[in-house]
Amino acid sequence: MKHYRIVVGLDLTEYSDIVLEHALDQAARHDRPELHVVFVRERAHKKRAPEELHQHLAAVVYPALQTWNRAGTWRARLHVRTGKVDHEISALAQDLLADLVVVGQFGLHTPRHAAATTSARVLAGAPCPTLVVGMPRAHQASPICGACAAARDDSFGETWFCTDHVARA
Repeated sequence: MKHYRIVVGLDLTEYSDIVLEHALDQAARHDRPELHVVFVRERAHKKRAPEELHQHLAAVVYPALQTWNRAGTWRARLHVRTGKVDHEISALAQDLLADLVVVGQFGLHTPRHAAATTSARVLAGAPCPTLVVGMPRAHQASPICGACAAARDDSFGETWFCTDHVARA
C-alpha cells in the first residue's frame, strides 16, 4: 500500500502553525501519510545556518505531529533547502511524487503583491494538487466595520448595517 505523500512549505512565521494544522488535518484523512515539511532559505535567511533553521523547524513541527499522530504510524521528514521558495517546493514535490502540497500565503509581512506572487508561483509549479492556506479571519483587514458585522450576525442577515451607517445613507 502506497504512502500518501504531503509536502508542507513553512516560512517559520507565526502563521506556520495554521498551515501545519491544515496539512496534519489532510494527513489524518489517509491510512499511511508521509509528511515532508520544508523551509526554504532565501537571501534574507542566509545569515542563519541550516542546522539552526532545521532546529527551529523541528520545534514547530514535532509537538504538533505528536498531538495528531497518536498511533505513531505517520512518517515525517524535515527539509531545509536553499533557493527560490516556489522552485524548491515544487522540486521536492516532484522528486517525492507527492500527492499534495500545502503552503500558506508566504510573506504576510511583506507587500501584498509579493505574497500573492509567491503563492501563485507555487500553485503554477506544483506537480500535484495544492492547498493554499489563507490568513485566519481574525488577522484579515475587514472592509466593513465591526458594528456592521455584529449587526449582521445578531440579526441572521436581516440587518446589514449598524445604526451609524444606516444614519449616513
